[in-house]
Amino acid sequence: MSFCGQSDKGRYRAENQDSFELGTVRDGVLAVLCDGMGGEAHGLLASDLAAGRFFAFARAALEASEGEDTADILCQATDAANRKVYRFASQAEEYAGMGTTLVAGYLEKDTAVFVNVGDSRAYRVAKDGIVQITKDHSRVQEMIDRGEITQAQSRNHPARKFITRAVGSERFVKTDVFTVPIREGDRFLLCSDGLTKALEDAELHRVLLAEDSAEAACGTLIREALESEARDNVTVVVIYPKKGGA
Repeated sequence: MSFCGQSDKGRYRAENQDSFELGTVRDGVLAVLCDGMGGEAHGLLASDLAAGRFFAFARAALEASEGEDTADILCQATDAANRKVYRFASQAEEYAGMGTTLVAGYLEKDTAVFVNVGDSRAYRVAKDGIVQITKDHSRVQEMIDRGEITQAQSRNHPARKFITRAVGSERFVKTDVFTVPIREGDRFLLCSDGLTKALEDAELHRVLLAEDSAEAACGTLIREALESEARDNVTVVVIYPKKGGA
């Protein structure tokens, strides 16, 4: 597999509160991306703690696994990340409200498994289109589900910044799981909302189809997001599986 991750604080933020971890595990690729919240340095602390704990837990469990379900391992890793951030958030008043989104995936052979909490996303891109695999946990997504606004209207809606689920904000967190087959020609993207606020899905689709490598796709996505006046941190992880999987 070809894979790459890149992050940029953007042109309007004093610091980057996104974090990601990415690497090979067994015969596959494990990735996690977090977008912190909590103000000042606490958002960065939350995302860094969550990404690091998730990746370490999932990698160890996957390497030791003897038939354990991948989805269960990723959910356990999310729980471990949640406990880590929640403990910090509970230690002192200055950490109150600290939390982070989390989107992660493990791709091996012909199957990809993703988990998410919050509004960081995973996409599958192919010649026939782009599909958002995960579903946002946000106020605007709830409004879309109720038929109050359209997907297009949600892009600039004032409630977009409010997420309804985060790692570390509560003692326990519910994790959504998505399992998809890896088809020939599929390419996968994990990203923070700094990218999706700046670029339309059609633009993400164009870039991932046009670029021959995951590294080139990451660079182009970051550059185009900044050129589109991205107002948030922008983080992307791109994975290009080979034919038939890993």
